[in-house]
Amino acid sequence: MTQTANNSKTIFRGILAIAGLILVLEGSNTEIRHLDYPLDTLVLVNQKPVARPVLTVARQRSSTLMAGIQQQDQEPLLVQRLIDDELILQRAESLGVLEADPGIRKLLARSAINTINAKSRSLPITEPQLRDFYNNHQAVFQKPARFAVKVARFLTFENAMAARREILAGSSLLEAAPLADGTVLIEIPTSLLPAHMLRRYLGTGLTDVILQLNQEQLSQPIAQDGGLYLLHLLDQQTSQVIPFQQARSDVISEFKSRDRQNALAEALAEYKERADIQFNSSLLEQLARDG
Repeated sequence: MTQTANNSKTIFRGILAIAGLILVLEGSNTEIRHLDYPLDTLVLVNQKPVARPVLTVARQRSSTLMAGIQQQDQEPLLVQRLIDDELILQRAESLGVLEADPGIRKLLARSAINTINAKSRSLPITEPQLRDFYNNHQAVFQKPARFAVKVARFLTFENAMAARREILAGSSLLEAAPLADGTVLIEIPTSLLPAHMLRRYLGTGLTDVILQLNQEQLSQPIAQDGGLYLLHLLDQQTSQVIPFQQARSDVISEFKSRDRQNALAEALAEYKERADIQFNSSLLEQLARDG
């Protein structure tokens, strides 16, 4: 479900945004004091060095994931991700999953994650659990509000106001707009559209104005991009929560997804609590400055 995917993505990016350099520097057990590790060692995880070239590879592979995150915040987030990966791999090794071939690290990490989540997947889900989850997350299980609008762009304020008076007197925007030279009717489907679709046609600014209008209300002229816009909200359909029985399969899917995320987060927190993690603070500070 698109709404669920967006929420999951929003939740994951929100978790990333919490971290920062202070986590990297202050969240460590100790500072690296040993001289027998490579100079480019960023962090020791249970005495296993994670070096700067690994961070370079992670940065290249995470360009899409890091979209929208400030450049100076990306390095510490990636370092935390490398620590998580190393802890998962070490856990896989302790479970006898790890093999000698270094080329299967990603596959083994996924195998370890699946092992962590196996217990949560095997637990039965009761009907009261599903209903409680549905009641507490109804924003996830709803049909979005939809809007039918007409929009025209004018070159001058006078032309926009003249058309607005015609519309208020009973003309449609289609009838009033041609009265002014240079007027353009914006091509938008006549069907009811959700807000995210309106943003594709009109952008965020004009869509936000539409969301504030009442049904059949006509906006004042809105200045944007060198023109003036009239927005006429012809019809709207308010958001509606999908009934539990109709949304039941989506409720189960979202419940299981969040349960897997929680199981993994709890396991990583436990691994970090038991792990010996040491940072090369000077190199990390240099990365933060260079970023």
